[in-house]
Amino acid sequence: MVQELQAEVVVVGAGPAGCAAAYYLARRGVDVVVLERATFPRSKVCGDGVAPRAVRALHDMGLEQELEQAGYRRIRAFRVVGSWGEAVKAGIRRRNCTPDYAYVVPRSHLDDMLVAAVRRRGARVIEGVRAQGTLTQTCGSRLGVTALKADGSTFVVKARVVVAADGSRGSFSRSFLPRGALTPNVIALRAYMAGVEEVDDALHFFLDKPLLPGYGWIFPGGRRGAPANVGVGMPVPALRRRKMGLRDVFSWFLGPESVAAAHLARARIIDPPQAFPLQLRYVRGRRRVGPILTVGDAANLINPLSGEGIAYALESGRIAADAIMHAFVSGPDVLSSYERRIDQAFAVDYLEGYALRRILSIPWVNGGVVRLLSRDERLAMGAMGILTNTIPPGRLLQPSLWTAMLSPSRLRATLHRVRPARG
Repeated sequence: MVQELQAEVVVVGAGPAGCAAAYYLARRGVDVVVLERATFPRSKVCGDGVAPRAVRALHDMGLEQELEQAGYRRIRAFRVVGSWGEAVKAGIRRRNCTPDYAYVVPRSHLDDMLVAAVRRRGARVIEGVRAQGTLTQTCGSRLGVTALKADGSTFVVKARVVVAADGSRGSFSRSFLPRGALTPNVIALRAYMAGVEEVDDALHFFLDKPLLPGYGWIFPGGRRGAPANVGVGMPVPALRRRKMGLRDVFSWFLGPESVAAAHLARARIIDPPQAFPLQLRYVRGRRRVGPILTVGDAANLINPLSGEGIAYALESGRIAADAIMHAFVSGPDVLSSYERRIDQAFAVDYLEGYALRRILSIPWVNGGVVRLLSRDERLAMGAMGILTNTIPPGRLLQPSLWTAMLSPSRLRATLHRVRPARG
């Protein structure tokens, strides 16, 4: 006989999005079961950057103090290097309740910390099981999610609502979303490297011409003495046009012709490069299928400028938890509000960010912008607010702003008119 578990909500995936949803539901007394394919601590390929918006979300969950106690240092600056080597470095500015710093935290530690917080709230986390792509309607309004154990046996979790948080490669989400909804259009590759020079105080982004319309990055180790996270990201169509593999691009980025060469001349790889896919399409109407809500990467919620997804994951998980709580009080039809709340939180900034990324992929444009920013510290801080997702990307899409580029004072004034945070 197949074992059955009863819950009010089942969450598939214990990454940041799934953990945020489970945390806020369990905190309100909801019976939650989390199904996770891996066992913790687990390695997760990622850039490891925890941007200010993600820091705020972790703080709201009471977890930032754990990062401090574990020795993670606050990163207070960003540095961007343009196509011809022009560079601008600026401090992170406190905006819209976000802090003026970021962290670099390996996902093996971050996800383990999140899972521990979920368990402390009373949720049941079952590791080493794979949620299969079959959802069966059971008695009343409950769904059955079938999970496969490592020994080949199965069990069913029955719940009123399902949260799909199994990422951009999740087989569970793919089983009910339209074909192509999670097909990656960007591939990134990262390695951990020792001996990287002069990067300790900032997150570095490189808009090297051969990398466009992608970019390279160097993030310092989150703790003193830890290896740096070094990587590149490229749109899949660009790789196909150039008939290149991403590892070839990464090798070039590590070489002497790259604008990052000064940092990497004596560096050595200590952990083999690993690739991970990203889906940077914002598609409305695919985040709720009946009583199933998708969150985080499974909902295509990734910052199109930086590729950072942790903040959107944590925020969307919390939004899903709120929508579920409202549905428990007012009826399942209220779940339809989830799509609207996701759009309110992310749609405009996402679409503006995607448009800006396309514009900045033009070498003469990004070179000119970086040169301009390097001459004006306050202007640079405003632009870094766009990169950290605390200032709307649309600030750099206004026609008046492009005219104002000939006048830094007018450009600065435009960038620093910040609208209130959404949600």
